[in-house]
Amino acid sequence: MLKLCIRAANSINSGRGHFERCFSVSNHINQKITWILDYKNNLFESRIPKKDQILYEKNNNDLKLVHSLIKNKKINFLLLDSYNFSTEVINNLAKIIPVCMFQDKKDNFNIQMVICPHPLEIDTSKAKVYLNGPKYAPISNKLMVNNIINIEDNINILVSMGAYDSLGITLNIIKAIDKLSEKIESDIKTTIVLANGSPILEEVNLLIKNNINFKLLVNVKDMSKIYNNSTIAIGAPGLSHLERLYMGLPTILIAQNKIHELLLERWLNLGCAIVATNNVQIIAKKILYIINNKKVRNKLMVNGREQVDGKGSIRIAKSILMFNSSYD
Repeated sequence: MLKLCIRAANSINSGRGHFERCFSVSNHINQKITWILDYKNNLFESRIPKKDQILYEKNNNDLKLVHSLIKNKKINFLLLDSYNFSTEVINNLAKIIPVCMFQDKKDNFNIQMVICPHPLEIDTSKAKVYLNGPKYAPISNKLMVNNIINIEDNINILVSMGAYDSLGITLNIIKAIDKLSEKIESDIKTTIVLANGSPILEEVNLLIKNNINFKLLVNVKDMSKIYNNSTIAIGAPGLSHLERLYMGLPTILIAQNKIHELLLERWLNLGCAIVATNNVQIIAKKILYIINNKKVRNKLMVNGREQVDGKGSIRIAKSILMFNSSYD
């Protein structure tokens, strides 16, 4: 019997993506799950079923809590999604129980299962199971209910640089959109999505104060309506971009780290994004380009839907259950 433990990063620096990927998979595993998170945060915990157990361990590099659960025979399989643990620690753990890990970059892990839901080639010569590519994109179940494609002449921009956007890229995006108001006849309506705890919340509120064309939403739990009401999005190439591809929402991507820079190149080559840098003038130029080219928007929409079909979480859950069954 599967006794699954999910160890997911959920700190401000980690963002929401690690938790969201695991949560999407957990929805397709109909058994009690033990969750280990970095910090208490109601944005995450309120969505975990009451049947599950939630524990906390602040970035403990030794995964001591996981080892304790193994010793007491509380868990027999680990789903890991975090950048906070060393290769040595994870490899040693995989000698005790099966480890399945979301992996976004090449590393020398010697574990049982690897999931890379991006168009990247990860070295998995030592993994017994390798789930690679956007077909394994673990997107939210809620998006499957309301996935109407909406390409309109009205300009509604979604700004979603992650739940916390610790780099403050959102601030430059707001300034870029403000610059465009003089060049475009119709109004640009902009929705900004952030979470409580974001270090830029106060600055964002000051920038958009008294401007009725900007709206800030905090702690959004269901993005479906927002995606469907948007003409284009500006965001990072993480989990949210996989959601936007599924929803057919044309997106301008901006990198937040080295992994993102590689992903930008891949999505651009696949015709699934327009790419910008964290520069007000460049962002404004890219927005103007995509707004004025409906054919480009339609092509981005079609290409995105071809990459992500919304069944990635189901495929991952089935693979975990099958592996656990054979491992027993």
